[in-house]
Amino acid sequence: MYSKKTPQAPPISRGGACNNCKRRKMRCDGQRPICGPCSKSTSLGDCEYAEAGYTHADRLQEQISVLETRLEQLQSGPSSSNQALALHDPYAPRSSGMYGYSMMLTEKDFMEAILPHLSQLGFFLNSSNLFNAYSNPTAIDPAYQPSSALTASMVLLGAHVSHHFNRNSNITSEIVEGYLSNAVQATSFGLSEPHPHRILHTIQANILIAQYFFLNNRALKGRWHVDNAVSLVLSARLHLIRSGSTSGSAGLPSTSTSQGGFATQNAQIWEEGEQINAMWTVFGLNCLWSAAEGIPASIAYTTDQGRIDTPWPLESGGYNEVTLPPGLRSSHTVQRFLSGFRDQANSLLALYVKGAVLYEQTTMFRQRYVTDGTNTQYLLAPSTTSYNNAAEFQTFQSSYLSLSNLLTELLNNIPPITPRSQFNQQDRILRLLVIHILVRVTMIRLQSTLWVDHPLRRPVLLDMANGVMDCLSRVDLDVTMFLDPIIAILLRTTAEVFIETIRESSSRASYSNSAEVQNSSSHLNQIRIVMARFSDVVPLMASKLLEIGA
Repeated sequence: MYSKKTPQAPPISRGGACNNCKRRKMRCDGQRPICGPCSKSTSLGDCEYAEAGYTHADRLQEQISVLETRLEQLQSGPSSSNQALALHDPYAPRSSGMYGYSMMLTEKDFMEAILPHLSQLGFFLNSSNLFNAYSNPTAIDPAYQPSSALTASMVLLGAHVSHHFNRNSNITSEIVEGYLSNAVQATSFGLSEPHPHRILHTIQANILIAQYFFLNNRALKGRWHVDNAVSLVLSARLHLIRSGSTSGSAGLPSTSTSQGGFATQNAQIWEEGEQINAMWTVFGLNCLWSAAEGIPASIAYTTDQGRIDTPWPLESGGYNEVTLPPGLRSSHTVQRFLSGFRDQANSLLALYVKGAVLYEQTTMFRQRYVTDGTNTQYLLAPSTTSYNNAAEFQTFQSSYLSLSNLLTELLNNIPPITPRSQFNQQDRILRLLVIHILVRVTMIRLQSTLWVDHPLRRPVLLDMANGVMDCLSRVDLDVTMFLDPIIAILLRTTAEVFIETIRESSSRASYSNSAEVQNSSSHLNQIRIVMARFSDVVPLMASKLLEIGA
């Protein structure tokens, strides 16, 4: 019987077999992209060739080696736990050295790099305690160590900062994206970790990853992670801590115990304070970035179903038996604020959240009444404020006055920015800067609801925009390495005020104020300089800078 022989592939050069065939000492035909033996097997992994560089299998093996080394360190005690694990570029070709790095950075290096900037990223936990516990894993109670999800998210942002600030580290954008993948995966399994604070740490990890997306101009993914944090906050009933209107416990149970096994009062209050700060941080960011995208916040805080009873947050370290006595109860916290109830909540986080709430309220108010003209490039483009009847006009006027009064009072309650010589208070200065600018830009948004010829519109717009520039002048931005990404959105709106002033001057023959136009041009140029200054580390700045015209 005639049989047709299958033509054989030409022999391959020595060492040209794929990695799978090499490991199993099989004859390889060298076919690409998948050789014959690999295509016939269901148990082999990816068919990869050594000349392609550092392969997927190599990266997996390297990860196994790192994990084995880490496990050995933890099991062998303090004597070896201080030996840092060197991270390397998994995509870089190997060189004569172990990793081919001119400067090797560890996870600890990345965490140290981001520590000075955590307050600008919505970090509500005690960063010093977490870092000390991470640095001394066998000497400190494991309960104080960051979870895997939290560690991965902090390393991600540290790698991002190192990529821009430490040019000798060989950390490329591709490597940072690799850390992003690790952080997202670790956070998705955060609740499965056997960590006593896994819920809070997973909330924090989601917030840090969201901020990474925001600063990189990827708002949709950022809001998705904020919404994850919102879901965890609501599931844990953190919005009902110390509620005077509900029955049953709210918040997370205390995990701190004394040597006798009973939770200490101070530890309970400290943990409760972290939960309060977590709730308000998540809520504030949800309001802020939802409004920036023109959509309502995920928490329906003005309704009875979604109301927030948790008391306003205090400064970090300010929780004790005096500030948070056992009998303290709270109810309708945000609703009372919006109704004009005067409280004493003036911590930086409380002021930040109040500004975020009013920013969201003002944005929704503007969308309800204002119809933009054909030129939609600018927030302050000529618009029409329409009312169907006299009753609706009264509603508009009442809401406008209410928001205006709340913003004015909040602005008066914000502490002034200290002189720029106070470098030791740089963290507080930067947080105050964000709050001052946020409230002023919210007032700008509110004033934009008035018709163009309204006598209050132009004076208030310019007053608020000039106030933003005054705040910027009080901060030494030359020594500032990082800014809250929301600043990019706020500075763009501020720039629009000056752009409108210049445009109005050129389009109206009856309007001529050379000093005002010159001042607006100068301030507009200063905004461009500031945004260009931070465009590398906050790519969102670069995007918004292009929108106003670089």
